[in-house]
Amino acid sequence: MNVENEIYDVIIIGCGPSGIGAGIEFEKMESNLNILILEGRNRIGGRAFTDITGFGENIPVDIGAHYICHHEKDNFLFNYYIPSDKDFIESDYYDKTIMKIFDENGNIICDDLINKSMKFVEDLLLFVKKYSNEKSDISILDLINSQLENISDEQMKNVVKMFLSCTELHEGSDLNQLSTKCYEKGEGNVQPSDVSINNGLGSLVKQIASKYNLPFKLNSIVTNIDINNDEIIRVSTKDNCSYLCKYVLLTIPLGCLKSNSIQFNPSLPRWKEESIQNMGFSLLNKIYLQFSQIFWEKNLRRINVIDSQFQFYFCLPEFDMLALYVSGSFAKQLEQKTDQQIIDEIFNSLLH
Repeated sequence: MNVENEIYDVIIIGCGPSGIGAGIEFEKMESNLNILILEGRNRIGGRAFTDITGFGENIPVDIGAHYICHHEKDNFLFNYYIPSDKDFIESDYYDKTIMKIFDENGNIICDDLINKSMKFVEDLLLFVKKYSNEKSDISILDLINSQLENISDEQMKNVVKMFLSCTELHEGSDLNQLSTKCYEKGEGNVQPSDVSINNGLGSLVKQIASKYNLPFKLNSIVTNIDINNDEIIRVSTKDNCSYLCKYVLLTIPLGCLKSNSIQFNPSLPRWKEESIQNMGFSLLNKIYLQFSQIFWEKNLRRINVIDSQFQFYFCLPEFDMLALYVSGSFAKQLEQKTDQQIIDEIFNSLLH
């Protein structure tokens, strides 16, 4: 085993936006901390990855994270973001100039029904927010299901469910899996304001990292973290390398912790292991569809379809593309199918 004798002040595990941000903050400290960032992949950026090979260099698509969420001045990314006239604020709010809503047969839903449905959804979600902390937690669906089922107009019910699915898309999980008591608690009362970047969030993260001389090593999959009697920490990797440090900062995905991809010695406290296993795990997938030419209005940014599993299409007319977003249990179901099966299902849905 190759062991580095140098003792680092801090080793950061994971070179995604969190790891990069932490590394930059450490670099800014006057104490000149000796740090090292270990990244398991052969690239930096983590879930923020802009693909410029799948459709070509001039058609950047974000495979993972896409938006600068809450792009206020206290957002770390905000200070590095250079606005472009091709960027835009993404929103689930209905705006008929950039969003069209259809039924599964291709008939457009009228504004009156949409506005009535949106008001109904606003009242439902306000009801969710007012749920007492003194009560036992239940899912959002359990709380509002009776009100949903009491909607007599079937088309309105479908429009309401579609708008509620925006919450599922935002959280990456189904309403029957989302906590009522925790609804919007993670947002910190910050108003939604997500910026879609034309050249990709992954590209922005790479640009930020390139401005700093961060010491990172790629293809370094961490397998073990051991604390010795002298409290020096040994971090071991799959390629039989070992690094010593005083502190470790983990910025790896929750899924890695759940799968126990890193062995801790001594083990993590039981309460922490239970918290990791009990924490919910969401899923949001994107499917990019490129056409020979667009068949929708060029000004549109969103196409929503009610009463369909394929509900949310994000329009990229400059690339003749639609990006279909799917989440939760349906996204898991799709992952069990081949690419061709998925494409066939989507096109059958569009044709009908």
